[in-house]
Amino acid sequence: MSTPDSTLDRIREALETVDDVVFYGTAAGLHESDPWDYTVFSREETRAKDNLTGFTNVYSVAMVRESYVPDGAAAEVIGAMTAIPGMRLDHGTAIGYYYTTKPGTKDVVEMMTLRFVKAVKS
Repeated sequence: MSTPDSTLDRIREALETVDDVVFYGTAAGLHESDPWDYTVFSREETRAKDNLTGFTNVYSVAMVRESYVPDGAAAEVIGAMTAIPGMRLDHGTAIGYYYTTKPGTKDVVEMMTLRFVKAVKS
């Protein structure tokens, strides 16, 4: 169970300002008939700092859209996420775009992925 005002709660609240449908981990709660228009966030890893005084948590955000992710969506996600104190875009990675076909259809689905980091003191 998450603690009140945890980082994961803050991420969910931030992403809900950008997208009405937000999941943690996977979109398992999506019904088969629902459109593939949602955002998923998750923890990727925790790295110890070189001086061992804390850690860096890495978070992933994936926006999924039938057809394509709208122009400007990356800026909206970045703005929402970086409004969380201490959260910043992971400058070591690019924004990724991935494509698939929605099962049972010929509909293209685009997924945009971004990585964010947040330092935590020990």
